[in-house]
Amino acid sequence: MPFLSRSTAVGAVLFILAPFPLAAQSATGAAAIDDSSAVRVQTSATPWAQRGWISAGLGAGTSWGYRSLAGVVAGWYSVGPIAAGVRLGAAAAGPPFSDSPSESRNDQAFLIGAQTRRSRAFILGAVGVARVTSFSDWCVPGPCARFSPFNTTEAAYSIEAHGDFVFAGVGATMFGALGARSVSYNAFALTLDVGWSGR
Repeated sequence: MPFLSRSTAVGAVLFILAPFPLAAQSATGAAAIDDSSAVRVQTSATPWAQRGWISAGLGAGTSWGYRSLAGVVAGWYSVGPIAAGVRLGAAAAGPPFSDSPSESRNDQAFLIGAQTRRSRAFILGAVGVARVTSFSDWCVPGPCARFSPFNTTEAAYSIEAHGDFVFAGVGATMFGALGARSVSYNAFALTLDVGWSGR
């Protein structure tokens, strides 16, 4: 029986081994496809970041032409870019804050808005409705009489910037109520934040 020539033997070996690199390449491609699919599924299944915090602060207010002291306490909860909150806001003018007649506004507001995506520093803007109470002292010859002539539902707003570090942070907020001069006010306050500021 004649021996195979060297070229014939080499060809036979290459013929036998050829499928193995192709199979390995196919397996690698399939694994890459599976990995990319898993990444897409994991990304699509990742929930939006959630935040919840309470902020409180003091500042200054303006509305009826006098300087005033302002204060705010608010609680917020957000999922992704959507935020909802409740607020107690107030601004008061008069002694000892200014030489103006005693005037004050306070509200209880429910707000819905949106925030930026940054996890530690973000901006929030919201609008909603508020129950606004206006107090005033009318002075006539004799003692001043305190009364509350206005207690109405008005539009409210809040624009806020926050810098948070997991469980605590600081913020600045501009807030107020819209409407007639007798109930509207605008105020600015620096706040301290406590809560969960997201991942």
